[in-house]
Amino acid sequence: MFRRKPQEEPVGETYNVDLEHGIVTRKADGQRVVALESHGWTTIEKELESTFMTGGSVILQRVGYSYGRAMGRAAKAKQVTPEETFDTMQMMARQSGWGTLILSSGDLFGGEARVTVRDCFFCLHARESPEPVCHVLVGLINGIADEIIGVTHRASEEKCIAKGDAVCEVLIERVG
Repeated sequence: MFRRKPQEEPVGETYNVDLEHGIVTRKADGQRVVALESHGWTTIEKELESTFMTGGSVILQRVGYSYGRAMGRAAKAKQVTPEETFDTMQMMARQSGWGTLILSSGDLFGGEARVTVRDCFFCLHARESPEPVCHVLVGLINGIADEIIGVTHRASEEKCIAKGDAVCEVLIERVG
């Protein structure tokens, strides 16, 4: 399950940009978006870590988790299947510059799956880290899985580009 090929979008057809008013919206749904460059994101992460120490990673994970749950609830409200929800998450990740998400093994309905992330935005400038750093992404995947499957999962990042791995990889395990 969740192994369909992601839909391709024509380049340049993703956003409307109103330079006069400083407004960027996603064409697919009209939602307003903001662009944040990678060094800015790294600055935010480092500030959270320096202020809250290990609590910074928890805050970032919860931000991702909340967003993932909201995406799952929105999909349910539109009566979108779990497969279509995962496809949408993959498309949004690419459109948002987060990287390419691929279900590399397992099955979310079967209780365990792995999501591989290529060209991950969240660890772009965090090199030589002893620990994985893609907390928002892990939370996002966890939140979507919990919401669309309807049971609790645990998500953990087993590989991370910041640790020197070739890709980031998130393990999702059913716990409920």
